[in-house]
Amino acid sequence: MATKGTAVFPTILCLCMLACTGGCTGIGFGEVTYSGGQLEVMVDNPGEPEEATLQVTVFRTDNFTQTGVANFAEVVTFQRGSNTFTFPVDLEPGTYKLYLYISKGSARTVSVIRDITV
Repeated sequence: MATKGTAVFPTILCLCMLACTGGCTGIGFGEVTYSGGQLEVMVDNPGEPEEATLQVTVFRTDNFTQTGVANFAEVVTFQRGSNTFTFPVDLEPGTYKLYLYISKGSARTVSVIRDITV
């Protein structure tokens, strides 16, 4: 009986480790830059080409407030490797928060928040 109980612990430990590292090798956001009226978003895809929705929401930040500036959502195909997507937006000098999302169907699979200064 003691053998069964001790065999369960390593199994649970392995499952926990897999759960914690499950999303580490999937699609992820790279660098985000702004220049010449274009927001450039890099997305890295280590796997096969994949279709999903890319959403970018831009907020201007000033004195502990956020003001919505732009929102983009497109169905795109992420090719294997580095992908670059550009969005036309006129940003005045200041600080901005970018909310970046990748969704498949109704499930959000990747989300990050980036700060930029223009």
